[in-house]
Amino acid sequence: MFVTTAVALAVLSIPGWDRLRRRRTKHHLDEQQFYAAVHVGMRGGSSVRRALADAAADHDAPQLVLVRRAACSGAPISEIAAVLRALPGSGRQAAVALRVAARSGGKAADVFLRLADRAGNDAELERQRRALTTQSRRPRRIVGGLPLAWLAFGGVGRLRTLIEHGGLAAAILGGAMETIGIALVWRLAST
Repeated sequence: MFVTTAVALAVLSIPGWDRLRRRRTKHHLDEQQFYAAVHVGMRGGSSVRRALADAAADHDAPQLVLVRRAACSGAPISEIAAVLRALPGSGRQAAVALRVAARSGGKAADVFLRLADRAGNDAELERQRRALTTQSRRPRRIVGGLPLAWLAFGGVGRLRTLIEHGGLAAAILGGAMETIGIALVWRLAST
């Protein structure tokens, strides 16, 4: 019974989820640095295309590598904007700013600075959410772990009693119900 309970809890905990969230935060940080570098390049007198290529050269995020390739290859601004649009945070706004700057010669440097600030704010909010989520996991482990400990330490005696008085079917059914109950408590406490 203890093994099935442990397996059920392991399946419900979804390993690797934290790594995915950390990657998402890193992309916000990449975007912040990227947009800030574009702003500095444009303020320094670089063309939009050169500023994008130089800013993307410092990052290894797949979308930013595509931005650098498109900017260095001489692709039309509309294609570079389409690649920028795929950025996960403020990609749409960056694409619009790039198109406006290319068509009208508008000052896009300040827009990229604001996008850098926004990406930084998004990253900070993600860090705070992750910290609060970590704090909420502790009670889940306690609430879900108490029935698990109760099953592990008293399970053998209860199973023996169930087998003696109700038969093997009652013992299996009782163990399955406890396992499902623990998994349900664990899942409810995690949401």
